[in-house]
Amino acid sequence: MMNYFYHPRFWLGTTLIVALIITSISVVETAYTTRKLYSALQEILAERSRLTAEWSRLLLERGAVSSDLRIDRLAKSSLFMRAPDLSHIRLMERD
Repeated sequence: MMNYFYHPRFWLGTTLIVALIITSISVVETAYTTRKLYSALQEILAERSRLTAEWSRLLLERGAVSSDLRIDRLAKSSLFMRAPDLSHIRLMERD
């Protein structure tokens, strides 16, 4: 029996079994890490999509506001328009 431990095939087989177990554990850990990272990537891509949509909405809103301000500025400077005095404003009510 003791002679068997000194045989090269015993150590080769033992080494291969240990290597197989280590490799199997590494594959499982790598698969788990890959799934976790892919899930995080999907969340980040969804956040990017949401932020891009919000950015587009804000750009449109800024364009709308800036055009109103531009028209107001042009009306005051070019046409010399101004808001009417309170004495000239009349409130009309419906029945």
